[in-house]
Amino acid sequence: MGYYTQHELEVINGNDFVTDYKKEISLLSNYGDCFSDRIKWYEHEKNMREFSKKHPNTLFKLLGFGEDSDDVWHEYYLNGKMQKEKAIITFNDYDPLKLS
Repeated sequence: MGYYTQHELEVINGNDFVTDYKKEISLLSNYGDCFSDRIKWYEHEKNMREFSKKHPNTLFKLLGFGEDSDDVWHEYYLNGKMQKEKAIITFNDYDPLKLS
């Protein structure tokens, strides 16, 4: 078994418009394509840290959408460093004026 996650990559700034980042990351990770389908990419943090060191002036944002509906996160990578932010799901309080 395992846990599947859909990954998306965004380049926030520093894009050189020459490098195919998705292709290079997929080669580094030994997956055919990390971004086309849900995969078990357990080493994504290690791979992305390593990759971002090769492009130290480029800020990458990796989005993750796991099997569980509340497993949504964003990770930012810059020169081998990472910041992770998990989604916070909130609901408004009951408001009788909104009843229809």
